[in-house]
Amino acid sequence: METVPDKHFLYKELYADLRLKISDGRYAPGQRIPSEDALAEEYHASKITIKRALELLRADGLIKRVQGRGTFVLDVNDVVKEQTPVHGNSSEKLIGLVLEHVSSAFGLNMMYHLIQLLDKKGYKVCIRFSFGSIEKETEEINALLNLNIAGLIIMPCHDSYYSMTILKLILEHFPVVLVDKQMNGLPVSCVCTDGSGAIQALIRRIRESGASNAALITIDPSSASSLGDRAEGFYKGLNENGLQSAGELILPRRTSNMISNEPEYAYVSRIGDFLDQMQTLPDAVVCTEYAIGRALYVAAMQRGLALGKDFKACCIDENPETTAGAFITHMHQDEFGIAEAAADVILGLLKDRQAPQKQIRVAALFVEGHTL
Repeated sequence: METVPDKHFLYKELYADLRLKISDGRYAPGQRIPSEDALAEEYHASKITIKRALELLRADGLIKRVQGRGTFVLDVNDVVKEQTPVHGNSSEKLIGLVLEHVSSAFGLNMMYHLIQLLDKKGYKVCIRFSFGSIEKETEEINALLNLNIAGLIIMPCHDSYYSMTILKLILEHFPVVLVDKQMNGLPVSCVCTDGSGAIQALIRRIRESGASNAALITIDPSSASSLGDRAEGFYKGLNENGLQSAGELILPRRTSNMISNEPEYAYVSRIGDFLDQMQTLPDAVVCTEYAIGRALYVAAMQRGLALGKDFKACCIDENPETTAGAFITHMHQDEFGIAEAAADVILGLLKDRQAPQKQIRVAALFVEGHTL
């Protein structure tokens, strides 16, 4: 494995690589993995870095450390049988809700509506936040399980790998519903926006406005299934509407500034470079998140350009609470529809843990702004 210059994040790189070796069988269940000294030599890392990476694997339930013998890989059955506490026996009707983040652009109304719907059914909701950290997500889920919650609704972190904590719950048929994102290939219910359909609807509006081409600005789609759906919808929309692609910019995943109303300045810089490198400005720019649309606005303004005049622009979501109304034309995720579907699914699973899993896609709502 190639190490990275930033020592601060090296333990995460090592963790990801060791996790991959466990998942693909290079370290089989029951096998003793190399010692800390051997791993430190293999990865050219300090023992402190190795210890941090191993601690993340242990927290995920992937390994167990036996005093005097070493570190061994657990199999999924061991994890479920030995490490997962007994759930759902609380006298209180309590449902856990773990969110990556919420903002007025997306999340607040969904959260409020979920709480109201479940309260009417006699359930109290305990809310926790992961703030985009999969380690924090694991910590908060385990804290909720220790409260003997009856079920769990979770907005998983943007990440390129699955949470083993969630996987354990799925395997023991614990009532779990994902919102906003899905885990492809796993038997778990999820309620998501139809991201592909939302972007296709924007492309149709772009064509109707007279544009003949459009550029895409998105975040690395490997970090979230929803982003992959939106990028897929962009190219499908171009083909269906006879528009040309004017280019694509893929930004790195966000690790901070998840809820700030200020633009992400790393994105402003990258988007500015993207615009500068174009010989001719595109007719339109499609942004897969509101954070991108906000950064595009600033990058354009710095160059004396105006959205809706020098080129058209649209995105997914915007801040609906602004007193001036929507500025960027966008598709807004139907937070009330998502909340209602998620509440229905979790209540169904609480009645019957063996109920069929549901994959629900909720249509987004078009909001006219000033940029098309």
